[in-house]
Amino acid sequence: MSKTAGLEKLRPCGITTTDVSPIELKGFIWQALHKVIARHPALSIIVLKEDQQDAEVHFARLPSIDLETCVEFIEHKHVVTAGDRDEELELLLQDQHRINFRDDIGSRPFWRLLILQNPGNQSTFTAAWFFHHALGDGGCGPIFHRTFLEALRSNASLPPGTELTSTVTPPSTPLLPKFEDLHPHPLSWPFFLRAILGSIFPSFFDPRAPKLWTGPPVTAPNPLPGSKVQLLPLSASITTHLLKLSRENNTTMQATLECCIASALFSVLPAERYDKVIASSPISLRFILQHEGKPIGNDDFVLALADYSHTHTRASHPSSNEKFPWEEARAVRATIQAKVAKKGADNAVSLLRYVSDMHKFFTEKVGQERKVSFELSNLGLVRAEAGTENEWKLGRCVFSQSPNVTGPPICCSVVTGGDGCCVLAFSWLEGVVEDEMVTAVVDGVEKQIQCLLGEKD
Repeated sequence: MSKTAGLEKLRPCGITTTDVSPIELKGFIWQALHKVIARHPALSIIVLKEDQQDAEVHFARLPSIDLETCVEFIEHKHVVTAGDRDEELELLLQDQHRINFRDDIGSRPFWRLLILQNPGNQSTFTAAWFFHHALGDGGCGPIFHRTFLEALRSNASLPPGTELTSTVTPPSTPLLPKFEDLHPHPLSWPFFLRAILGSIFPSFFDPRAPKLWTGPPVTAPNPLPGSKVQLLPLSASITTHLLKLSRENNTTMQATLECCIASALFSVLPAERYDKVIASSPISLRFILQHEGKPIGNDDFVLALADYSHTHTRASHPSSNEKFPWEEARAVRATIQAKVAKKGADNAVSLLRYVSDMHKFFTEKVGQERKVSFELSNLGLVRAEAGTENEWKLGRCVFSQSPNVTGPPICCSVVTGGDGCCVLAFSWLEGVVEDEMVTAVVDGVEKQIQCLLGEKD
């Protein structure tokens, strides 16, 4: 199943003293991408026979990449004030999340880069990078942008007469082994038996909790519904205070945001029908992986994830005019810590090796209830070297992903950029939840955060 994921927004990311012409900017971008592609062999691969039996699906390396097919330059129609919601970017994300990477397969890579240029200022731009999930997990988004930033800085200027070529010859560097070969994936008997029996006798071994909201059952519409996106940017000051407040209450930013979303959901769901929601979140396992005796670096493309889930009850989330549920936030933190401590053991991803037919595995979900209410995926702070005054710099970042047809009805993707601002990107599928409901949830999260800061004051 094809899934696009990942975007980060560079703002400001420019030379601070001298503007460059559109032609020069294109040259900077192309030169930088030559270096980025040479550094990351995953950027040259595509997935073939994705719609066939599992044994037929495989990676293939493109013999060459024409940047004209995967890089597009667009003029940003409106200049957005720092901290404001960028509705133009929201529409761009929605459109891009609906594009299938399998169109014209073999003629272009499984990624796209859109350069949004600000009117009248060629030295500041937004780089929107979209990639197929098979290339790596969400953490590969910051890796791409850090490498891209380094490459831009190394191209301090374009010498006169520099030949600009859009054709890139991919490196012959081998890919890292797949996740299954980088980690032993141990499973305890209780975990394994519970999963097997739960799939065979769900009513006995995996019963659904009463009054649990997970949206409507899974459907298989044709064509697939489009993705919708709404952004919630937080200022650097609010981001800093929210992080500090979380630590003062012995929890994390992740747990605090999760409780904000759960509380916002309870505020829009009818109390007589729903008193539970389940949150899930991916956890990166790259920190425990090794290859050829060396740790997997923070700049390598890999798809290595576990996940945790936490059930929130209405009783643990008082109404908005009462105190914030810090006890619940600490419980979420404990859930995360317990999962991280397992170091990849008893990972639901490890069970996929026992799935003989992946297509059947997903199609059998049609008509079934969804397992999770919302997903919160947090990349944390995107770190990059500050650079000198006249070098390219990393600014505002945004991370979003297209929701899974069989997954949670609402997704929230979070990242904090070089400007210190945390941005929450809410995404959902048309027809799965109403736009008005998600907007109410986003407004509720914003009010929760405002109330939190009011408590601190």
